[in-house]
Amino acid sequence: MGTMLLLNKTLLHMAKGLWGWILSITAAKLVVLVGTAWFAQSIGGFLGSLSSPTMTGADMRAAIVSALLAALLMLAAELLIGELEYRCTAQARLSLRRQIFAKALELDVGNIEKVGPVSAITASVDGVESMQVYYSKYLPGLLYCLIAPFYLFWQMQQYSLPVAIFLFVVSLVLMPLNNLFRKHIESLKGEYWDSLEDLTGYYLESVQGLTTLKLYNQDQQRTEGLKTKADNFNRKIMDVMKVNFRSFLLSDGLIFGSVAASVVLVGHSLAHGLVSFPSALTVLLLSFGFFASVRQLMSVTHTALLSVAAADKVSRLLNMDTTRPYDPSIPPEDKPYPGIRIEGVSFSYPGRAATLQDLNLEIPRGKTTALVGLSGCGKSTTAGLLMRFFDPSSGRILMEGRDLLSLTPEELRRKIIMVPQTVSLFSGTLRENLCLAAPEASEQALWEALDDVWLKDWVLEQPLGLDTDVGDAGQKLSGGQRQKIGIARALLCQAEYIVFDEATSSVDLESEQEIWRCIDSLAQTRTLIIISHRLSTIRGADNIYVLDRGQVAQQGTHSQLMAEPGLYRRLVQEQTLLEQQGEEGLHHG
Repeated sequence: MGTMLLLNKTLLHMAKGLWGWILSITAAKLVVLVGTAWFAQSIGGFLGSLSSPTMTGADMRAAIVSALLAALLMLAAELLIGELEYRCTAQARLSLRRQIFAKALELDVGNIEKVGPVSAITASVDGVESMQVYYSKYLPGLLYCLIAPFYLFWQMQQYSLPVAIFLFVVSLVLMPLNNLFRKHIESLKGEYWDSLEDLTGYYLESVQGLTTLKLYNQDQQRTEGLKTKADNFNRKIMDVMKVNFRSFLLSDGLIFGSVAASVVLVGHSLAHGLVSFPSALTVLLLSFGFFASVRQLMSVTHTALLSVAAADKVSRLLNMDTTRPYDPSIPPEDKPYPGIRIEGVSFSYPGRAATLQDLNLEIPRGKTTALVGLSGCGKSTTAGLLMRFFDPSSGRILMEGRDLLSLTPEELRRKIIMVPQTVSLFSGTLRENLCLAAPEASEQALWEALDDVWLKDWVLEQPLGLDTDVGDAGQKLSGGQRQKIGIARALLCQAEYIVFDEATSSVDLESEQEIWRCIDSLAQTRTLIIISHRLSTIRGADNIYVLDRGQVAQQGTHSQLMAEPGLYRRLVQEQTLLEQQGEEGLHHG
């Protein structure tokens, strides 16, 4: 019955706060139904009694007034339904998007990668647009459809019991009959959403990579690919529409055939004197309204199926386990290490070989620690574990004697912050982007942070200063300026530990030099964990860990590591040679 009535658990679970609107819409529909029955009885009695010699002017006026009042009641109820549906739709959009975004913000880095931007877009935009119809039209229509036949049967049976029974039985058969098409439509709706997601992803990827496509003259081929996917999506829509048309054809045929049959039954009863002429007219008028509730429900059923398909997509997001290990009862060490200690940590991404294997290292407070090694050795994974973007498969990480599992996310963020390889800025002003880290930061604190990253003078030159618009995703700023703002934002957190994960890999040489001067200055007051592919920039680090295949291969200062054969000395020599060759080529050029 749940499948037949499309009672989707995800959609019902997300209906919190909407039931008042849903029941109000249903009540307004029932008022229209009462008005319809009242109107049919008034008109039927009036027309049937016109030829009666007992019909007086007062009776005629009473019948007309009664019909007008019924019509006004229906009009008012219909207007109310429109308003209630609008408000329910608005509330549903707000509620659904709030729940989806709240869940998305709970996801850790690993789960965000599983969801992907395309699924997030289709869930929060197209999915919500489909799902809101379920609350504003389908659920009220379903409740109305379950009540209306019983009310109309009760009204009609007093005029013609056989016709009332016949129409009541047909109305009950219509929904199961219509369900014959539903399974086919449900499979098509799933294909529809897969095709929409495929098209959306392809389009988004095309827009983001438009420059690359132009450079290699592949824009025309990409356009052809987009056209193919759009045509496929169009075919999925047409397939759904074809099945819907067949469903409507069968259902409407049965409905109008039943109304015609009721005309025959009433005519037969009238000819044999079993019903009066006014009663026969009333039955005929009610017969046309008998299936209105079913037809209304059927008209939104295909949209409701789309809602269910969308809900299936959304449920994958909502059902993701976002709980993280947290045990405040883990006791701190009696003699805590003054810094961060990683003990026997192993980690592997789903479906991949182990990235870290029994990793052990120490990051002393007040010092600068660098992590270096070949690509894929586990440097960024280690940084992600320090930030608790994910948790180790085994082993533990202690911060000043406390296991990270015993810290709340808020406690951890007050202690450690990261400047990633690519800083994310949001549309808005410099002030708004800086205040993400410290909403209550004073004007003086903002300027001090900008001064620390060598950006204060540039901001002062802007007409709007801190209220300068950064553009969509910070596109009005250079790569170096974005990275500096990211560092300034991290400084505003006042965290003791700052992780720099390839923070200068995407900036020009001048900006890189300025950023490293800033980092060198920060090393005097903060504990820094630096991940950099440019080994020349971490020579001054107090301690350097060389990672290889998820383990510590070497450890020491730059001079100590250069004094012994190993991976670090080889990497430094190779980089030095490449830099010399680059300088010679530039000189000859």
